[in-house]
Amino acid sequence: MKQRFVFASIGVVIAASWLLSTDVAAQGFGGGPSAAALKEAASSPTPKRTDGVPDFSGIWVQTRRRGENLPAAFDPKTGSYSNVLRSRTGRPIDFERDSGVRQRVVPREARPWYKPQYWERVRFNDVNGHSLEAPDPEFQCMPEGVPRIGLPQEIVQTDRQMIFLYPLHIRRIYIDGRPHPPESQWIGTWFGHSVGRWEGDTLVIDTVDFNGLEWLGWPGWITSPDKHVVERITRKGNTLTWGATVDDSIFLRPWTAAPMTRVFNTNPQAELEEPLPCVERDLGHIVTKERG
Repeated sequence: MKQRFVFASIGVVIAASWLLSTDVAAQGFGGGPSAAALKEAASSPTPKRTDGVPDFSGIWVQTRRRGENLPAAFDPKTGSYSNVLRSRTGRPIDFERDSGVRQRVVPREARPWYKPQYWERVRFNDVNGHSLEAPDPEFQCMPEGVPRIGLPQEIVQTDRQMIFLYPLHIRRIYIDGRPHPPESQWIGTWFGHSVGRWEGDTLVIDTVDFNGLEWLGWPGWITSPDKHVVERITRKGNTLTWGATVDDSIFLRPWTAAPMTRVFNTNPQAELEEPLPCVERDLGHIVTKERG
């Protein structure tokens, strides 16, 4: 499973399932907003701040009030929750297998192009990323890193910085004109050091100073501390579109991540529930090559 949680109650299970499904859908794995919904959201006026730049502040996932619209799988009389896994057979093992197949079916041009000396490591990671031999950092509940983590669920914007809020994680993007620290002062982090500038209505984020532990994607796509990421985020009406380009000394050429679009949550009372801690408890017990 992508994340292993210790659930305190059925209400937490439902909340976590909702947020996870929303986030995955936005990344193209589960349908997401329809084309008509995206068109309608984009047709709204784009809010601007007093300095004339777009206002990105707000929640960028759809939520629901606590206790409302409970999933059909939840039986309020017994408190049981029957989760139906999306797979060919409904069996957990096929859920993992089908997920793995979907994530491997990536056109060659959409994959990172590594220098020859790194391909064997990528292949080994792809096969063994579920095990102690080459564990995917995300599978161990480590941060996903940039750009793998994608768009945040919520953004807080000031004149000096953007604060990106993800489940369990936070990023700061400085937009006050400061440069990156000199390379001699880099410390190597999961999310790097990010500075942003405006190109019209598009925020361009430049990020360096990584630890080289993050993967770009599930099929063993490794990175190095030399990774350099440029993200471009544009608000049009009530939509936010994100894209990223990655350069690295272990690549033959820059790699472009799949774009992502989110719709603004217009509910003025929308809330994001506290995410559950991620507790890895599967890695030492997996005996198959499946991971989803």
